[in-house]
Amino acid sequence: MASIGPSVKIIRMNQTNDDGLFEPRLISFDFGDTLVTAEPSYLARVAQGLSELGRPKSFEEVKAAYFRGDIKAAGRLIPNAPFSTGEFEQTFSQCFFEELGLMEDAAELGPRLAQRLIELRPQRVMMPGAEGLLARLHEQGYPLAIISNNDGLTREKCRAVGIEDYFFMIIDSTAEGVNKPDPRIFQKLLMSAGLKPPEVLHVGDLWGCDVLGARNVGINAVWFGNSLVTPGPLPEVRTIFRLEELLEHIRF
Repeated sequence: MASIGPSVKIIRMNQTNDDGLFEPRLISFDFGDTLVTAEPSYLARVAQGLSELGRPKSFEEVKAAYFRGDIKAAGRLIPNAPFSTGEFEQTFSQCFFEELGLMEDAAELGPRLAQRLIELRPQRVMMPGAEGLLARLHEQGYPLAIISNNDGLTREKCRAVGIEDYFFMIIDSTAEGVNKPDPRIFQKLLMSAGLKPPEVLHVGDLWGCDVLGARNVGINAVWFGNSLVTPGPLPEVRTIFRLEELLEHIRF
């Protein structure tokens, strides 16, 4: 069971009404595996790559290790923020391999696995319910943004699946030189939008990068959750298991 490290301090700031619904002036989303995914998925390709490299792990084992590793990495990174992209990548990779039980082989496996993932080219597809959710929020007048730990091509990827025009801002970690959960990437959004933290709601699938990252600067969060990790409750954080459920937590 994964839990929040005791050294991660969370800022308490509210922007909800009397019935407990969020009233954000801006909603930001993670990109990969929140709005858009791939077929086969990134973690399915990791499982395939590990099997081909002689270190077989089931898809469920890889997924669980990834989500546990994300929380572990955030617990190490947030208290030491700001941190470099290199520090983020090294810490996240180390935590992932630790949770896979493959840390002793990480130096050998890491580069080979990365190369295999490049060779396994997936098809990009929308997450179930994502397009309808974006359309509904857009119709209701909500400004939307993306904050993504990605490869510098988030805007192009949004354009490829036809959702680029929904977003007034797309923040890509590679382009910015800073990764979630570093507070600077969330502060970039706040400064550009001219908003205070409790006026923003962030939605993402990674408890460490997305939820802890957002709450660490006072931004309210919705976790697009799973049953593989069970992090403890946090103030001003809600959990959904289908994207359409987000609408139940927002005041229209």
